[in-house]
Amino acid sequence: MVKIINLLLLVSLSFNCNANTDIDMQVQQAIKNGQDALDSGFIDRLLKKNNVAVNELSESYQGASASPTEISYKILISASMGDDEIKRLFKAYQYRQDVAFYIRGLLKHEKTITDASLRIYALVRDYKTTPPLVYLDPTPFNDVGAVVAPIILAYQGNELMLSATGLTNTAYMHGQLLSGKTGDLGSFGATAEISERDLTEILKERAEKLDTDKLIAEAKDNYWPKVKFLQLPEALATRQRKFVPEITLNADIVTQEGVVIARRGDTFNTLERMPFTQRVIIFDATNDDHIAFVKSLPPTHLRTKLITTKFDRTKEWNAIKYVEALFNSPVYMLNKDLINAFDLRVLPTVIEADNEQDFFILSEFDVRGSEYE
Repeated sequence: MVKIINLLLLVSLSFNCNANTDIDMQVQQAIKNGQDALDSGFIDRLLKKNNVAVNELSESYQGASASPTEISYKILISASMGDDEIKRLFKAYQYRQDVAFYIRGLLKHEKTITDASLRIYALVRDYKTTPPLVYLDPTPFNDVGAVVAPIILAYQGNELMLSATGLTNTAYMHGQLLSGKTGDLGSFGATAEISERDLTEILKERAEKLDTDKLIAEAKDNYWPKVKFLQLPEALATRQRKFVPEITLNADIVTQEGVVIARRGDTFNTLERMPFTQRVIIFDATNDDHIAFVKSLPPTHLRTKLITTKFDRTKEWNAIKYVEALFNSPVYMLNKDLINAFDLRVLPTVIEADNEQDFFILSEFDVRGSEYE
């Protein structure tokens, strides 16, 4: 039934947005997408996206939900520990999918996430087949208030069970878990102050510096060069076609009570249920012949809809106003639903309906080089 209702309403609903409204909606959606990127969850999305990029050589993503009984480890490291020590740890755990290394953020001289990713890659590039899991993510650092490294965190499932500072020994942590220990075990060895800035703070600072008004203005400026218009070929002959808007059901339609109200194979003509009382003109508003043709059409008692395939990009936001001023009427944008609903083939086409015999009349006009008063 939903499919029938949609088809019955398609003709009337397809004209509810004129070109200006349609384009405004697209621009506003683009702006909204940009603003959504800065909502309360944008940091998490950026971090997750970055982790996937940093770990292209890894077979799994540690951020996935773990089994409630699975034990895993996160080792928090920093460049201040020295490359030799970090490489030693990587080599020790390179085959361990239950061990992942985390780096808090960017060093002072690093400007982008790519810079940090390259630094990490330099440390793991010698591992051709089974590189250690390394993530650029401040989350576990913030979870334990880490200011030094290394720190090891032991998890059961997704729950942090144990932590220890100056330690990287997973076997020791496993033994402590089995003995029932939980919480912070304290400090065990040498540590170094974390030299990376928290990536979350960096991203927040940069987000606060964004000029949203400028971004919105740029989005509008960039709309017209990039907007895609639908196009149909020019009519090569003047002719009329009949189009019967019939649909055939491919399945029975049954109510919740089990009553069959329409059977598979039944055919419905939408004009029998919704008479069409408009004249629709499909044309190209950038074509002078089309404009002259539309102006030449005789007046009618039918409500007329003007639908163009495109506007003049060079006029940008004045393009719609320019065309609407030519006809002293709203002008609508052609969409795929209209093309499919009326089986449109060429331009210009004038659509009317014979509501007595329940079919559309599509008049196609060859207007090339023609003169209209």
